Amino acid sequence: MPNNKRKRVSKIKDKEKAHPYSRKARQINRAMHKETSIAKAKSERINAALGRGQKIVWFRDNMDKGEEEVEAKLKRKMWTMVELRQLVDVYLERNDEEIENILAKKEEGKNLLQKESLFLQLVDSEVKEAKLAGVEVPDLTNGAVVKALRAWDGDLNSITTIKLVTCKPASIIPIEEEAKNSRRGDSASAKADKIPQLLTEQQAIEIATGMAVN
Repeated sequence: MPNNKRKRVSKIKDKEKAHPYSRKARQINRAMHKETSIAKAKSERINAALGRGQKIVWFRDNMDKGEEEVEAKLKRKMWTMVELRQLVDVYLERNDEEIENILAKKEEGKNLLQKESLFLQLVDSEVKEAKLAGVEVPDLTNGAVVKALRAWDGDLNSITTIKLVTCKPASIIPIEEEAKNSRRGDSASAKADKIPQLLTEQQAIEIATGMAVN
């Protein structure tokens, strides 16, 4: 039986002599495709871990900002959900100064660098996603998570000890509440509009038949 086991390219013998349409060439292509896929998946995992790590570092370094007293900062065990949402707003605004500089450059008629245009797109995508679905952040409403975050040294291998929670920014909550109230009002109004119509139809049947309709 043929050996269908996929080998690493470096382990395939006489690969330099392989004919372009030979079985060995196909074996080499399969091995290269597999190695490329593995490398891509690994790179994506590393980038995701780095992005998550950078976010957690930001919250670790910024969660205490605004506290008036050092003693109060050291004693604080956890945050309320409202405070966490407010901190998410601050997190999403962390690039505002850089964005203003790029936009000022654009208004002056200067061409933006590719990395600047990409940066604007990434920030816009991040904000939209946070407002729509929320953003994963350290669960500062959990005292154990706060303690672990304070003790975390930035090692990505131990990042799993810090529990994350999906949280929307505080600035979007009033808008969502207003939309909900508006939908409730429209629904109630629609029901109210139907009531007179139903009563009128019942009265018409009673008049036509001479019988009361229950």
